Amino acid sequence: MNLWRSDQQQGIHSEDSWCVLGCPHDWIGYKGVCYYFSRDYSMWDQGQERCSELNASLAIAQDEEAMDLLSRLCGNFSYWLGLRRRGERLHWGDGSSYSSRVPVLGNSQCVYLADRRFKSDNCSNSRPYVCSKAQAPL
Repeated sequence: MNLWRSDQQQGIHSEDSWCVLGCPHDWIGYKGVCYYFSRDYSMWDQGQERCSELNASLAIAQDEEAMDLLSRLCGNFSYWLGLRRRGERLHWGDGSSYSSRVPVLGNSQCVYLADRRFKSDNCSNSRPYVCSKAQAPL
C-alpha cells in the first residue's frame, strides 16, 4: 500500500514522519482523508472533543482498506475510533451504520483498534485516539 504518490507530488517521506500535502503537520493522508494519531490518553468522549477542536472527529474507517491502513499505522498501541454501540447496533460518528464483515470483539459501548482487531471497551477507560477529516483541497 502506497501512502503517497510521488508521480503527482502528493507527498514527501522523511525518516521520522509522513508529510502529505493537504493535511496538517503530523497528520497522515490517504485517499483524501487525513488521520491524526494522538500521543495523549483520554476517555472516548474526551477524544471526540479533542478531535473536534482539530476540526475532525474520531476516526471513521468505512471500508476494509481504511481499516487495514489504520491497523498498520497503530502498531503495538490501541486507539479509540469513532465507532460506538447504540443499542444493539454499531454506528460511526457520522451516524452511518457499521456494515463491515470485520467483527468487533466484546459487547462494550466504545470501540478501539488494537492488535489489528476492533475491540470494545468501557468508554471511560483512557487510551490514545485517532482523528480523521477530509483532506484540504490542494
